[in-house]
Amino acid sequence: MATRLRSPRVINPSKQQSVVPISDAAPDAHTLYEVLRDGLIWGRWKPGEKLKPQHLKDELGCKSAALREALIRLAGEGFVDSELNQGFRAVAHSKETFQEAVHMRWVLECEAVRMALKNGGFEWEMAVSAAHKKLVFVEERMKAADDVTPFLKHWSRQDWEFHNTVLSACRSTLLLRSYKTAYDTFRMYAVSSLPTYGFGGDNNITEHNAIYEAAIQHDEAACIEAILCHLPLSDDATLSAGAG
Repeated sequence: MATRLRSPRVINPSKQQSVVPISDAAPDAHTLYEVLRDGLIWGRWKPGEKLKPQHLKDELGCKSAALREALIRLAGEGFVDSELNQGFRAVAHSKETFQEAVHMRWVLECEAVRMALKNGGFEWEMAVSAAHKKLVFVEERMKAADDVTPFLKHWSRQDWEFHNTVLSACRSTLLLRSYKTAYDTFRMYAVSSLPTYGFGGDNNITEHNAIYEAAIQHDEAACIEAILCHLPLSDDATLSAGAG
C-alpha cells in the first residue's frame, strides 16, 4: 500500500510569532524601519492588516514620531499602504505583481551571478558555504515538521542570506539594491498567498543545493540553469515547486 504524505500544517504566522522589542532604549526611526520591514516580509502582518500605532508602540517600545517616520518610509517603498485619515496597512500584492517580482528576480539574479562567479574568491566561497549550511538546517527541520510556522521567520531570513551571499561578489551596489526590492516583494506575496508559505519541501532543498554546488564550482551555465529551475515564471510551476 502506498504511503500517504502529510502536508505540513500551517497557521497564520501573525497569530504565532511577534516582533521582539529591540532593546530597553526607544529605537530610532531607522531601526524601526528595519524591524517593521523584516516583519512584513516574513508575514508578521497579513496583507491588508491595519498597523495600529498604539499596538506597535507597545510591542516595540518606540515613540510616535519615530514610528511614523518609519511607516512613511515603508509606504514610499511600497511595503505599506497609507490612506488619508485611515492610517497604515500592510500592502496586499496582486498575483500580477508577484509574477513581475519573479521575472525581476530572474533577470537580476542571473546577471548578478555571472559577475559574482567571476569575482568570487575563497572568502566568498566560505561565506556561500556557511549560508547554505544554515539554510539546509532550517529547511530540513521544516520538512520534518507538522507545522512549519515556527520556522517561518528563520527560513525567510536564511533564504535571503543564501541568495544574497551568492550574489554578493558581483560588486554592484545598485544591482543588489534592486535585487533586494524584487526579492522582498516576491517573499511578501509567497508568505501570504502560497500554500505552506511557499515552502516546497524537497524541491526547495534540491534547488538550493543545485545553486550552491554550481556556484562553488564557478560553473556559470549550471548556476543560471539552477536559478531558472528555482524561479519558474508560470503560476502553476511556482505553486508546485515552492518559493524560496
